This record gives sequence, structure tokens and C-alpha cells, in this order.
Amino acid sequence: MAAKKDSKKKTLVLLDAHAILHRAYHALPDFASPTGEPTGALYGVIAMLLKIAEELKPDYIAACYDLPEPTYRHDAYKDYKNGRKKTDDELVKQIIRSRDIFETFKIPIYEKIGFEADDLLGTIAHQLKDDKDTQVIIASGDMDTLQCVDKKRVQVYTLKKGIQDTIMYDEQAVKDRFGFGSNLVPDYKGLRGDPSDNIPGIPGVGEKTATTLITTFGSIDAIYKKLKKDEQQFLDAGIKPRIIGLLKEYEEEAQFSKMLATIRIDVPVEYVLPDEHWKDTADTDAILTLFSELGFRTLAARVRHAFELAEDVTIDQAASGVPDEEVQKAGIMLWLLESDRTNATYDDIIDYGRSYFETIDFKEIVEKLSAKIKDRELVEVYEKIELPLMEVVSYMNAEGVTLDTKYLKTLSVKMH
Repeated sequence: MAAKKDSKKKTLVLLDAHAILHRAYHALPDFASPTGEPTGALYGVIAMLLKIAEELKPDYIAACYDLPEPTYRHDAYKDYKNGRKKTDDELVKQIIRSRDIFETFKIPIYEKIGFEADDLLGTIAHQLKDDKDTQVIIASGDMDTLQCVDKKRVQVYTLKKGIQDTIMYDEQAVKDRFGFGSNLVPDYKGLRGDPSDNIPGIPGVGEKTATTLITTFGSIDAIYKKLKKDEQQFLDAGIKPRIIGLLKEYEEEAQFSKMLATIRIDVPVEYVLPDEHWKDTADTDAILTLFSELGFRTLAARVRHAFELAEDVTIDQAASGVPDEEVQKAGIMLWLLESDRTNATYDDIIDYGRSYFETIDFKEIVEKLSAKIKDRELVEVYEKIELPLMEVVSYMNAEGVTLDTKYLKTLSVKMH
């Protein structure tokens, strides 16, 4: 869901790069480039970036990164994030490679040893608090950033599931989700903890109890001030004596957990709004070259559309006089080289030639495909298996096959 943009205001989108990369890596685990380089996380972060460009139409974009060094939270609590499994090597490679993406788009990267990406997001959003002409949207896959929401000045555009299902949170949306405002999100985590970050909270206090305490009494400071003054009001609100006992016993842990969960707004970085629109600085040639390396054909088309780039003039198949049979043969070679490229059309082959061979001449593309088939020792497969099957497949396509549609409909319901 896109935010309704005030035409008079400028929009800055802050990308939580690590959170988006992690989400995309697990959503698209089997993506790989033509050379075998893992690309699921990279595809996801680019898809998210282009979705943001299309839906939110930002004027400025910046990316914030975590660094591998410990943060001040680790210094304060040695078990912070303890229990998380080691980051997969394939994801680490893509996190490093993702910097090339932002470099080609000329999107600045912000990072600081000792702090997390969330702290940089919060700091930059806070630095613009007096700029009435700029609204900030934090794009993340991490719900921790909801504490940064400030009415409609700072909103959070987050992933619900996968890399396409998104939701926009302003202050009212946060209240609808939790029952309290964004400023109380750290207090909520201080009470119930956060298993994903190994923040302890108060043992025995879960989501429901933490929500009741906050919606009834307010912040952690307010809760303890009222608790020390009059326990009866907690009993009257339905808080069980056992929970009151836990609150008393674990006050220090609650305050400490809130500190760990609180996003900092004082990281020593300075953000200055650029003079140019983010699209005006992007290196589109470098973007398309990178996408070609990664095998992102559909994303390349979206970039051309987003940046209103002219397509190379290509003679269509009818005008070129290339027979269908020759297109099919070229398509089989392409499929043997890259198994995800099925049923390639004339335009697909020309596009492949443009991206990988820097030519749109069909004959020259076929020669180069033939050379690659030979290099990969696939000539025998092509000539003795695939070419003889062309006639068989053509006959099958013409005649069709018989299907038991009644059974398939039943199976469809069962499988769903």
C-alpha cells in the first residue's frame, strides 16, 4: 500500500538494507546468475527498490547498513542477539555485492561502527524533524523501526511477507496494530522482551500482559511510578498478583531491555538532503550492465521503464525474415545454457544477444550461442537429443493431449 504523497513535500526513503536483504534471501533461496552467483537477496533488494520508486515516487533515497563489528548493545549485554545462527556464506556474499547495486544507482550508504542500521535510520529521520517540507519513509523488513514513526512525517513501509506484500505504517496504523503509539514500542519490548534479538524483558510477561500494562498505565517509568504508589489499581485493572510480583522483581531487567530495544537518534553522522533527484544521478548504463551480469532480465525492463530509457531499435522477426524453426533452434541452445530460459521467443534471443554479446544481429547471436554450446560440451545433447525432438514436440503441440479435467479440479482443491 503506497503512502498518499503531498505534492508540495519532498520524500526521502531510507532503506534498511540488511533487513531487506535478509528477507529476500530466505524468500528467494534458489536464485542464481548465469555464472552461478547466488542472487536471491540481490534480486529482492532491487525489486523492493523499484517497487518503492514506482509506488512512493521518492525524491531522495539513502541506504543504511549494519556492520560486522559489535555495537554498543553488545558491549552493554554480551548475550545480545546471542543464539542467532551464523549468517550463511551465500548471504554474506550478497550483502557485500549489494553495495555495487547502490553504487550504480548512486544511492548513498550510511553505516557506523558501534551502531546498527536501525540507529542510523532513526538518527537521519530525527535530524529532519524541523524540515516541514520533507517527509521520511523508512523501508524495512523489521518491525523494530515502528518506534521511529512520527504522525505522518515519518512512516514505515515494511514487508508483511515475502518481498512484494507491503504495508505502510503511520501513527494511527501503529495504534491500530498494537493499541498504543509508536513512542511506546520500546517499553513494550522492555516488558515482553524480544526473542529474535535475545532481549530478556520480564520473564512470564507475554504480549497480552505487556499490551494491557502499557495501554492501561503507559510507559515503563509510568508503570513503576504508579506501582510504587498504589498496587491496588493494578489489581483493579485485572493484573494478577503473580505479575505484580514479577514487575517488582525484574524492574532493572525491564529498564535494561527497554534501553536495548530503543533505536538511537544521536549517531554521529550527518545527513544533508541532496540537490538533485535520485534518478538524475543514477548511472543507468552501469545499472543495466550489472543486471546483465546478474541475469535480471525482467528487472532491466523495469529500470528502462522507470528511467524512461529508449530501447535499442530492433527489427522484428517478420521483417528480419528469420524462420520459426531457426528461432526454435536458437531457443533450445539458450535453454541448454540457462535452464530457466524456456520457450525463448525471437525477442528473448535478441535481448539476450544485446545483454551478453552486445549485438542484436540474429545470425551473429546464433554463432555465439553455438560457440558456447561447444565450450560447455553440449553439442551432442543438442544435435542427438534436442534437435530430433523438435518434430515430436511440434506434433504434440499441434495435436494436444487429453486431460481428465474433472480429476484435476478435484486434485486442485485437495492440494490447496
